[in-house]
Amino acid sequence: MTRHRYARVFALLALSALALCLTACTLPFLGKRPPSTPATGSQGPCVVLALPASGSYAAIAAKIRNGADLAQKELASAGLALRLEVVNTEAPDWLQRLDALPAACTLVGGPLQTRNYAQAHKAGALEKRVFFSFTPSLEPGDEGVRAWRFFPSPQDQIDTLVAFVTDSLNIRSFGAFSPNDAYAARMTGRLEQSLAARNLLLQKATYNKADPTSWSDAVAPLIDAQTPAGAISPIPQTRFEALFLPDSWKNMDMLTTSLLYHGEDRLVLMGTTLWEQGLAGKQIPNAQKYALTIFPGAWKQAQAPRALQTPGADFWTALGFDFARFGAVMGLTFRPDPHQVTAAARRAANQAWAMAPITWDTAGVAHQKLFVFGVSPQGMTPVDAATLRQVRAQILQQAALRMQGQPPVDAGGNPLVAPEGGAEAPAVGQMPLNQSAGAPIMGNRPRPSYKLSLPPAR
Repeated sequence: MTRHRYARVFALLALSALALCLTACTLPFLGKRPPSTPATGSQGPCVVLALPASGSYAAIAAKIRNGADLAQKELASAGLALRLEVVNTEAPDWLQRLDALPAACTLVGGPLQTRNYAQAHKAGALEKRVFFSFTPSLEPGDEGVRAWRFFPSPQDQIDTLVAFVTDSLNIRSFGAFSPNDAYAARMTGRLEQSLAARNLLLQKATYNKADPTSWSDAVAPLIDAQTPAGAISPIPQTRFEALFLPDSWKNMDMLTTSLLYHGEDRLVLMGTTLWEQGLAGKQIPNAQKYALTIFPGAWKQAQAPRALQTPGADFWTALGFDFARFGAVMGLTFRPDPHQVTAAARRAANQAWAMAPITWDTAGVAHQKLFVFGVSPQGMTPVDAATLRQVRAQILQQAALRMQGQPPVDAGGNPLVAPEGGAEAPAVGQMPLNQSAGAPIMGNRPRPSYKLSLPPAR
């Protein structure tokens, strides 16, 4: 028997054992079931999805239901019967329909919209069943007490960016260039707080989203470019190495153009999950200008289980898939106290995840360790830290040479443009890149050009 077949048989045996436990007993860490609460019986554990069947979120809800169905079939093939119930949150009486379900159908995934969560909160439904909301946040004081979260939060995005840039790229200086809207202000505030916890400062500037022609002037104080006599292009005096851009992807071309106007092409550009929406299924003809661009995401298809390696599968499919399996492991048949729910969730988090893994701290607050993506000609692509370090080192090398009036070099240190004849170096943002992780780097550790002294004036 091959190793693959051994692994498959072992997985089936493990799931069968789980099925026996869930259908024959109450999980020991949940305490005793109240005498009046019936067991799930031959149908196995019950999971409820509170999702809209119509309206603007209906297509997303359909993907979540599809993912849950795929998980149900996978569990059934291993001998575990999972009962799935769906309540249409667009129905005016959806809370009454939820109340009409058996008490054993305790675990609720959703709702997907904050207004439905507010309805459940007001009606007291959160105290009757265990809600794991598919929203980025809950009402103040609710998380880990009245309900739990099964969805990435804005803080998860910031945590992922800060950890990657500081730990993987060894960057300690940050800037933020944000539009004048509430979303950007909130995200920039979260970034500033997270950096302050690491004793790091954030330099900030804002721009008028409605007037793109003003963006170059708005970013100028952050870059503080100078053009010494005899210089070919502006020499930025930027005092940070990573720049946060909490705007939609459609504005990135203009924003990066504004940076390049001031000679700045060396910054690691950090975005939010908004960029995923703009990059999904897109071809990026000028992807080279985004060589140092990163943003977080919760779905990486190459890492997904076989059941989701199909066209059309995405984060929402993985969300439903993971929640159904999570519900099977939780095995709730009544609503225990919040501490017991949190303990159960913390144990169930050890499952294999289709999306980025979620954990819960002892207070019941969810934390999702998101993936880091970059930009390629085919759209978004997973980022390899070692490769990005190599690419960044080359960009810093070329920028330093350009700012000292010298031609760019290849990976071996050979000039790409002969200095004779008055030939000019390539324009900012068009430096050749060798993205091979094994390519040699000129010097021991290239430094950002703002840390290099300028050549003396002649």
